[in-house]
Formats: sequence, structure tokens, C-alpha cells
Amino acid sequence: MKDTRAIGRLLPSSSIGGNRKIHGVLLLACLVPSRAALAQTVESEPAAPLPDQLQALAAALAEMQQREEVERAALRAEFGQQLATERAAREASEQRAAAEVQKRVNEALAANPAVVGVKGLSVTGFVQADLAFRQSSEDQINSSTGAPLNEDRFVLRRARVATAYDSRFWASVFELDANTVNGGQVRIINAEASARWPGSQPQQPPLLMVTFGLFKIPFGWEVVERDRDRLFLERSTVVRALFPGEYDLGGRLQGGWRFLRYAVAVQNGEPIGERTFSLRDPNLAKDVTGRVGVDTPVGALAKLAAGFSALYGGGFHKGTPATKPTLSWQDRNENGTFDTGELQVAPGVSATPSANFSRFALGADARLSWRIPQLGETVVYGELIWAKSLDRAVLIADPMGPLGRDLRELGYYVAAVQDLGPHVQVGVRYDSYDPDRDATDTQGARLVPSSHVYQTVALALALRAGPGRLVLEYDINRNHLGRDSNGMPTNLADNVFTVRSEVKF
Repeated sequence: MKDTRAIGRLLPSSSIGGNRKIHGVLLLACLVPSRAALAQTVESEPAAPLPDQLQALAAALAEMQQREEVERAALRAEFGQQLATERAAREASEQRAAAEVQKRVNEALAANPAVVGVKGLSVTGFVQADLAFRQSSEDQINSSTGAPLNEDRFVLRRARVATAYDSRFWASVFELDANTVNGGQVRIINAEASARWPGSQPQQPPLLMVTFGLFKIPFGWEVVERDRDRLFLERSTVVRALFPGEYDLGGRLQGGWRFLRYAVAVQNGEPIGERTFSLRDPNLAKDVTGRVGVDTPVGALAKLAAGFSALYGGGFHKGTPATKPTLSWQDRNENGTFDTGELQVAPGVSATPSANFSRFALGADARLSWRIPQLGETVVYGELIWAKSLDRAVLIADPMGPLGRDLRELGYYVAAVQDLGPHVQVGVRYDSYDPDRDATDTQGARLVPSSHVYQTVALALALRAGPGRLVLEYDINRNHLGRDSNGMPTNLADNVFTVRSEVKF
């Protein structure tokens, strides 16, 4: 290459560019050595023993291949063991996840099974039959109502069938209830029609839902809790007193966004369990009830639901008709003959008109649940309610009645429920209710404060298998309905043991 450049410098550029053949010949002459030079090179390098070198190279190559094969086999064994371990761990994790998913699906189906015949249409129901033993039970008849006082009996507490239709923008529910609590009866317990604007996710509540019909009063937690889901046989005393029957006629607006929940309802104010005007409305005033709260996961296994509730409405005092003067005879000495001073005159009274009175309630509730692996769900919840003249079942509030004043009510409960595997559930609940915080009593010619507080400790045990459940509950009741030997208020023995058989479908 060096010689070529030298020759190129010697030749003029014009001659190179003009005669390319001469230029190529000169280049070949410089690059190809002569025959004498080749012969001299061959003679100067001695020939090596080719077979020995090939054998050495072959032996070295074979040894290298053997080492590589051993290393490759060791790596295959190590990686194979790691892959087998990882595969086994992955399969075990997948099996556990599949079992957990199947368990939750089975629980959801057991809690809310449905027979689907038409798209969006479902039929569900449940039966609850009780056998109760009560300390205060007597083989007597209530002289004022004619109802038997015996409580040691078999009772069909609830037998319900519900038909529901659910689509993207429309929903409706129609539910019938049969029971023998006060004799055999069949009644409508829930009937509602709704239009709604769905949320962004199928599992989220609708953003807006408008409902008319017969539905539960949206106050607190226990009022709206489903009877088929609750472990305890009945609701707490304060809830049964202020919201008897839970259902009332009216209109409702409810919905949710992310973790927020809200509900506002305008209802007659005479729920289905009210004693005087059940599901009827004797006045123009309506009860306005509302609740605002949150419902959100806490971590991976826990969930929190809490809220505040309020109610404002008007109660009804029934007027009395006019009466005429009456003359009565009282045989004071019981001699069977008329004596002086035994005639009594009762003057007539004028009629009194019916009237309305205001009532309200404020409440706060909270519920925390979390899942313990291999054990089940733990739920802790409670509620506090403060009200005025709202009692409609235990000590009926009527400011224009015999007491002539408002009744201030206060009640609360706290409860805990624990799953012990898939087939056992236990729970304890304490509730307290004071229907008249201003109650007084005359003792020794003096007016002193008295207590009307009802207290209950409920201990419940449930045995579950598929859609069936057997519940045993013992209620320890404390009250001030009894009298001791001195005529002072004392506890009336009223503990209750109940066995309930329940099947859902």
C-alpha cells in the first residue's frame, strides 16, 4: 500500500486519470509478490506436526465441552428447583385466592339469593320461627285489651316474600309479610317505585334516586338494617320505641358519591308499628327525616360506615267528645242498701278538639368491620339517639295528654359481632332507653325524681349452614315496672330465652 502511494505520486494526475489500465497493472505488480519471494518464505518457515496439534486442540475442546455440560446441568437443576418452588407457591396462592373468592360469592348468594326469571327481576324471601320463654309471662288475660299475657309460645315472627325489579334507571320492590305476633295476619311491608341516575361504577350507589311508596325511615343504622342480616332477634329498645315497624309511607331522595351517602325523606309520621294510626295520617304535618354519612374502606380488610341523622315532624293528639252529667251510687259500707252520702254526681264536660304537637330526634351512628383471615368478620357498631315527644310504642308521648308536658327521650346501644369460621357467629349488645328523663314519683309525701330506664343485655349465638341459621339468644332485661313490699319501684323479672329457626331463599 505504501509502494502504491509512492508510485501514484510519481505519476502525473493527468496520466492516471487518462489511462486507467496502466494504473491497474502497476497496482497489481506492487501487491502480488513474485514467485521467488514466495518460495523463499516457504523455505524459511519449518513445517509443524499437524496431527499432534489437532489432537491437542480436540482434547482441549472436548474438556471445555464437558465442563460446560456439567455447568449447564448444574444450572438446569438449580433453576428447575427454583421454578418448581415458585410454581408451587404461585399455585398455592392462586388456590387460596380462588377459595376466598368462592367463599365471598357463596356468602353473598346466601345473604341475598335471587331466582331470576326475567332480566332484572328477582324473587327472595325468608322465614323466621321462634320459641320463646319469658319470665313475666302469665296465664292470664289483659283486662284492658283482651290480649293473652302468655309469652311462652311458638311464634311465626316473620315470613316474607319480596319481588324486586332492577334496571339501570328504574327499580321497584314489593314485599309481603306474614306473622302470628298478634294473631295470624298478612300485610304489605314494603312497596316502592324508584327512578335513579346511576353512578360511574356498577358497585357504587346511584348519584340520585327518587322513591315513592312504603319504605324504611332513613334514620340511623338499625332502622334500615335488614331483618335477614341482623344477628340479634329484634332491634334495640330505643329504636323499637321511636320507630316502631320501621316502614312508613312517603317520598325519598337518596344517593351517594364516592364515600359520601345521603338520604332525605318526607313521610306521614305514622309507621307500620305505631299503635294509634298505623299507616294512616290524621294531620297535615309530615315527618322530615334525613341522614348524611360516609361508607368507605379502611385499608385492605376493614370498612367504616358512620353518619348523623335528624327528624322533625308533628304528632297528633286525639280530642275527646262532650259528655253529659251522670249520677252514680257507691255502696261504701257494702250493706247493699242506699245510705246518705253514697250518691255521686259527675258533671258533664265539653268536647276538646284534636291538636298537633311538634317532635324531633337527633342521632349519630358508627359501624366498623374488618376481616380476620381464617376466622371471619368482626363488626363493632353503636348508635345514640336524643328525641322529644317521639315515642310511639313503649311510653307513647302526648304533651296534651294526662302528663300535660313534653317527654324527653334518650337511648343508645353498643354491639359487637364475631364470626368463628363459616358456621358459627356470636354477638353481644347492650342498650339503654329512658322514655321520660323528667319523670318524678311521690315518696313519703314528697315529689322526687324517678327512673323509667329500660336496659337490656342480649347474648346471641348463631349456627349457620348454607341458607339456614339457628339462633339462640338470651336477653337480660332491667326495668322499673315492678314494686317491692314497700311500694317502691323495683325490677320486674322479664328475662327472655328464645330459639329461632331461619331459612333464606
